[in-house]
Amino acid sequence: MPTVAITGAAGAIGSVTAEVFADAGWTLALLDYGDENGQMLREQFPDAHVYTGDLTNASEAKKAFDAAAADAGGLDAVLSIAGGFSMQSAMDATQEDADKMMALNFQTLFQTARAAIPHLLDRDHGFFLGVSAPAAEDGGAGAALYAASKGAVAAYVKSLDQEYAEDGLRASVLYPMGVVDTPDNRDAMPEGDPETWIAPRELADGMLHLATRSRRGHIKTLKVHASAS
Repeated sequence: MPTVAITGAAGAIGSVTAEVFADAGWTLALLDYGDENGQMLREQFPDAHVYTGDLTNASEAKKAFDAAAADAGGLDAVLSIAGGFSMQSAMDATQEDADKMMALNFQTLFQTARAAIPHLLDRDHGFFLGVSAPAAEDGGAGAALYAASKGAVAAYVKSLDQEYAEDGLRASVLYPMGVVDTPDNRDAMPEGDPETWIAPRELADGMLHLATRSRRGHIKTLKVHASAS
């Protein structure tokens, strides 16, 4: 069975993605931050390999992915889902705001890639995925730092895809092109209509599709749109 490593696995998108890949017969290596998330993952996915650590930290990321590769006998796909969102005026944003947003979205992906890609290259058919956002392409009023961090994610993953193509690595960027229907978003936008938001299951199904393409059918970017109704 192939093995997928998923970061941010305890989150609303990550946990649904783990379910989709498990149902498709994949072995799971699940990563998140903190003992509480680790315990939740172990209870929800008793057959999975579960690891906790700070993915903004190079040594912790390497330790987690080395362990995942050893325990599962290698890695076939890595889905870098961990990330976060915040809003602030571009001119009111502080250096602390900038550091936090880049850490949550880009550093987690950067350290994940550094730790995981050597294992993916061992497979000669590895797959790596990062999650960006519409703001990465068009910017966002009140969300300049978020846009910048997600732009960095997209540029880095696209560069990986070019740099390691001859080594058999495929890398894709997933763009949720709208609000994702998560508990946090429902709490934050009580006046919104979740029926017009993107279902996490749709994103998860998209990631499985990307991960299972051959080199002759590689999809570099996938945009998943919310309902127009």
